[in-house]
Amino acid sequence: MQARGWSYSDLERASGRALTRGRWQQLGAGAPLRKFPDPGSLTVISEVLEVDITTVVLAAAQSLGLDVRQQSADLSSLLPDRTERLSDRMRDAILTLVRTAVAETLGEDGLEPGRSDALRGLRLEWPKSAAPSETPRTGGTPGRP
Repeated sequence: MQARGWSYSDLERASGRALTRGRWQQLGAGAPLRKFPDPGSLTVISEVLEVDITTVVLAAAQSLGLDVRQQSADLSSLLPDRTERLSDRMRDAILTLVRTAVAETLGEDGLEPGRSDALRGLRLEWPKSAAPSETPRTGGTPGRP
């Protein structure tokens, strides 16, 4: 809140008064929750604080005393802001690539590390013109403009 210059009143206004100033103060103080928040409140918290809904749900569960352990958040912490705006097709392509890399690293399904058949017939496809390395050519020697 300090880094963004927000007050609890600012949060109340940003939530469209869906959560009161007092409720924001309770959340900010880290007081343990008595019951799990309703989905609408979780969504409002996520939107106002500009954090992923999963983070909010896990924080609420932890506040209730549940043993919540995030699994290897290292890669997810490297993702840039607004990653959620990727198209479904692009997200699926990236996930396929990551899953394949993990499978190859671990030798999943008895495959030797480094074997590319971990894709099991899946193919990543997108227009060649969308590839970052694709540059328009005006003729002449291939690879030169």
